Amino acid sequence: SSRRFKKFQKTTVMKIVLTGSSGLLGSDIALEALKQKQALIGLCRHPSKPFEIEADITKDGIAKIANLDFNCLIHTAAWRNPDECESDRDGTYLINVEAVKALAEIARKKNSLFVYISTDYVFSGENPPYSEESAPCPVNYYGETKLLGEKAVLQKIPNAVILRVPLLYGVNAGLAKSAALMTSLRALDSGKKWDMEDSIVRFPTYTGDAAKAVFFLIRKNAAGIYHFSGQDQTTRYKMTVEMAEIFEKKIVSIVRLDEPPPAEAKRPRNSQLSMNKILKMGLPPPIHFGKRLRLLKNEILRQYDDIKKNSKN
Repeated sequence: SSRRFKKFQKTTVMKIVLTGSSGLLGSDIALEALKQKQALIGLCRHPSKPFEIEADITKDGIAKIANLDFNCLIHTAAWRNPDECESDRDGTYLINVEAVKALAEIARKKNSLFVYISTDYVFSGENPPYSEESAPCPVNYYGETKLLGEKAVLQKIPNAVILRVPLLYGVNAGLAKSAALMTSLRALDSGKKWDMEDSIVRFPTYTGDAAKAVFFLIRKNAAGIYHFSGQDQTTRYKMTVEMAEIFEKKIVSIVRLDEPPPAEAKRPRNSQLSMNKILKMGLPPPIHFGKRLRLLKNEILRQYDDIKKNSKN
């Protein structure tokens, strides 16, 4: 079937349906698709762009998706907040598992390529780095449901693409949606003591780079599981210190914690993803976190100023 799709792909315009098109990663995937002049329908709850339509991934939204004409479905929409996932397991299962099964079935019937965005949280964080062959062992319900989603996709579409990514940051969806950046900026500007843990290892990954990885895998006619990750091993505290330097802010109010604060969901200590597989295929490695922030600095500050102005109004 993958050989048949390869032939089909070369002779047919890609008609992409993208879930979560206004989300942190989805907005950059949409941008990349438009740059590559691909036909795109973006699905989100509050459409604001010409290519977007209103559809979530509940029953009504899925029925709408089934009626669309496409040959590539990129599924980024998910319930991602680990603490909320832990406290509302039924709602999380509907979004992160049941909806995925339904979308994979629709894609299978259309003989469509399926790209599923997954997470480093499918791993326990005890034995990094993790390759695509490493045995998953999630420590929270979010990771559990994303792993069930992976299995559901591959069961229905064996030549689907699963792309696992860690902590994402970006600006194209709007800075307010980039919790990794906003948390640090707010902490630095708060003027009061702000706890930042320095124990859970993070690999911040730029959404623009992850979007390029998606289209790289599509072009390569890839199938199966792949990892993509930023190159910097850091923590929330270290990210905040680095951002203080780049954005010329004082860190006097930041309190370094040796242990993470209590939370509903346990986090993996270090779920580093090995990228050897995708790099060997020829994808250029992403640039470092600090360098990327310097490139985005003016845009981040512009959006951040707007957020502060609007919060005062």
